[in-house]
Amino acid sequence: MRVLVTGGAGFIGSHVVDALRGAGHEPVVFDLIPSPHHAADDVETVIGDVLDSDAVAAGMVGCDAVAHLAAAADVDAVAKNPARAEELNARGTLNVLEGARHAGVGRVVYASTIWVYGASEGSEPVDEDTALGAPEHLYTATKLAGEMYCRSYASLYGLDYTILRLGIPYGPRARPAAVIPAFVGRALAGEALTIAGSGDQCRRFVYVSDLAAGVASALRPEAANRVYNLVGEEDVSIKRIAETVSEIVGDTEVHHVPARAGDFRGVEVSGARAARELGWHARTPFHEGIRSYVEWRRALEGGELSVPEQAVAPPLPPARVAATPGAARPLRDRIASAGLFVAAEGLLGAYLLALHSAGIGALPTMLATSLTAVLLVAFGTGERRSLSIKLAWVTAVGAVLAALVPQLRELVDIDHLSASLVLLALAGAGFSVALAFGGLRQLGPSREGDERPADSGS
Repeated sequence: MRVLVTGGAGFIGSHVVDALRGAGHEPVVFDLIPSPHHAADDVETVIGDVLDSDAVAAGMVGCDAVAHLAAAADVDAVAKNPARAEELNARGTLNVLEGARHAGVGRVVYASTIWVYGASEGSEPVDEDTALGAPEHLYTATKLAGEMYCRSYASLYGLDYTILRLGIPYGPRARPAAVIPAFVGRALAGEALTIAGSGDQCRRFVYVSDLAAGVASALRPEAANRVYNLVGEEDVSIKRIAETVSEIVGDTEVHHVPARAGDFRGVEVSGARAARELGWHARTPFHEGIRSYVEWRRALEGGELSVPEQAVAPPLPPARVAATPGAARPLRDRIASAGLFVAAEGLLGAYLLALHSAGIGALPTMLATSLTAVLLVAFGTGERRSLSIKLAWVTAVGAVLAALVPQLRELVDIDHLSASLVLLALAGAGFSVALAFGGLRQLGPSREGDERPADSGS
């Protein structure tokens, strides 16, 4: 299965790419930058922004499913720039769903969060059927919006989804600001560890490679239109994190500071459904996961791990390379494309003149309308493109019916011509229109090269 991974250059996304390959799938990275965790020729990459609907559509081509991980995932960053977070998390998800719908993608796997249970009331543990309270943090609100978009697209357009409410991920490649990387970094530097509040608040942490395996398992047929919690097996308090890091790295002081507003209050989250239906559970014990991360961090800081070259110079597969905005194609290619377009237009004009001299009345008008629709398809976007595609189909079907149905042949004044002659003329005109369309696409600007920057997904 060919799977587009939005945010595939990020922390979780890069591990999902590895897990998909291990499961026999063909991952395609979609991100603002080439993956710093994979060699340049190691994985197919599409450079794009989830806020650019054309770039998203280009990335969907040939894909069977999408693992949508791109998001503003740092809750502190969300609080500092709420408008940007809403745009990336909510509008970006809408763009992915819309792109998948038009590309005929079979499934969108959406990365949500166990933060959605932060305001839940009632007995614990909570599971996927627990009623969700109103979100207390904007990050949670944006992720819930994405969940609702997924359900709406399934209801309105038949687009399958799988919602994954992810536990708190940790492990190699994590962003330094996350709690465990921050604790390990301070401990390795000999600094004190800081705990927000009492430190008794618990989390369901999950080692990132286990989490990535859960994302890959969510592509199974039985996961369609289901919601799963992907969480660790242990409830881990912030105080225990500090104690574990201190034990592994060395004795470190611990300081307490006031709790953060809107922080996830740490209800117990059940992962029983994922274990029952997908055979997935977190396999890495917390202490072992922390030890593995500390070893990776030491190797990274000690220079034992190298960053792939493409993190500096980003060569991509030729068929997927995004053109630099404003860059001109080689003159030879532009001349060839212009020649193709002129030849196609001449061929179409010849057909229209021939049909007109044969006494066909309304048919040239229908053909000209079809050409106009194709031109709109070539240059149009969004609703205009969708409307022009429908117009092209309607006029083409109308022309064929006019050639085959006697009553319609008489209505458009082509009853004196044979159906075979009219169909032959239509075929020739269609061929010339196809040539013109190809020439226009070559002459027009590259849609993949029109990205604008956004925060890279996790």
